[in-house]
Amino acid sequence: MYKRFEKADEVNGFSVEDRLPVTITEISVQKKNRERFSLFHEGTFIIGVSAKTLTDFALQKGVEMTPSLYREIETSENLHAVKENALRYLARRDHASTELLQKLQKKGFDPSAIEIVIDDLAERGYIDDEMFAASFAAEKAELNKWGPKKITAALFKKALPKQIVERAVKKATENLHQVQICVDLALKKKRHFLRELDPYKRKQKIYNYLAGRGFSNSDIKKSIPLITDAIDA
Repeated sequence: MYKRFEKADEVNGFSVEDRLPVTITEISVQKKNRERFSLFHEGTFIIGVSAKTLTDFALQKGVEMTPSLYREIETSENLHAVKENALRYLARRDHASTELLQKLQKKGFDPSAIEIVIDDLAERGYIDDEMFAASFAAEKAELNKWGPKKITAALFKKALPKQIVERAVKKATENLHQVQICVDLALKKKRHFLRELDPYKRKQKIYNYLAGRGFSNSDIKKSIPLITDAIDA
């Protein structure tokens, strides 16, 4: 059975680096992840590394694991882990830079490693706050029929700069007829609103519904007469 430096460290108060240098005497593929490798010194585990780290540092049997090399490998592994998680998030959907940063922070990764990875991904075009905001705003305005206020609030929750949010929302909504969208949305719920027999309360329910969808007070007020006429027709 393999031993681990960490086990002895917990008992004696030594760090792994305190037990270095040692020579790598064995390298084995990890059972749970074929892309990772375990490095050993005479049956004692030293550290686990990715295939990239193994190649980048030319790690093989006979290589001396010094404290400085160990620290470099740890740094490389931290960056690899952060990037791997970041790309996993991005594969599911696009993210704003701060949104991605916050998710990585919750994972407990080193802040400096997160910053390096975020900057690298931005330079490579994997993250683009301007494009993200524009795409998000367009989708919510055209497909989900959200009003400008709701889109703006959602983008601010993603910690995007005010200027980017304002540009994205303006571009996504400026050519859309907001009053007509309000009318169309309300009429889709015609049966729901007809349940309210009191005209005043019905208008209030329509107003609250459209306000919840993020439309402006002005657009809602313009749309309500059109909606009530259509409902009563």
